[in-house]
Amino acid sequence: MSVVKKKKWKRALSHLRFGYEEVEIIREIARDTAPDFQAYYENFCRTRGINIAELNDRHRNRVEDLYNIEKAIPDSEHTDKTEIHAPDDTTIALHNKNPVEQDDKREMTADETAVHEAFSKLFKKIALKIHPDRLRDMSPDEREVKVSMFQKANKSLEDRKYFTLIDIALQLKIQTPKNYDEQTRWMKKETTLLEQQIKKEKSTYNFLFSEAETEEERDQLIRGFLLQVFQIHVE
Repeated sequence: MSVVKKKKWKRALSHLRFGYEEVEIIREIARDTAPDFQAYYENFCRTRGINIAELNDRHRNRVEDLYNIEKAIPDSEHTDKTEIHAPDDTTIALHNKNPVEQDDKREMTADETAVHEAFSKLFKKIALKIHPDRLRDMSPDEREVKVSMFQKANKSLEDRKYFTLIDIALQLKIQTPKNYDEQTRWMKKETTLLEQQIKKEKSTYNFLFSEAETEEERDQLIRGFLLQVFQIHVE
């Protein structure tokens, strides 16, 4: 195997790992910002004489039908747990599904099959070392660490987050799969999907609110929200 091929594989792995971490961090920021967005939204409407409850009741059926969700708009009793896109995005949708979850009904590509088979074999090697049934002679503390590691490896295989299996294998000094060409192609494809998801997550109102640095920016964001959801202009 050429040195260049190994370095390209490492680079693809680094980009994929970063993509997963970025999506998770952005989601956490958006989730943690939801109460602040809700409070600012309520205050903005209250100071301008906008009745949120009335707006919600008047538009509830239209919004629920449009977005096919039970409750899509924040009101005075619930924090905004939805992820509605900013005005410059023509689609409004919830993003609860992992962007790189595989559709079980879809046939895997040759690369996906090769990669999954390789990492399934790697998981079996990991299980031979740290399966809970093999840890009876360890101290409670050491066993707890290994059991946690095994559970993480098992979930990583199920979720097809193979980079975690690589990290665990390296810790256990187990040789990782060498089908670098298939892995690199697969990782590039997954990274592209993650980049698309990151773009969508960054366009949610909660995240955009966390990025707003001035009151003017926050007010403009709320105006955009009211325009998009309720189709009303607010000066």
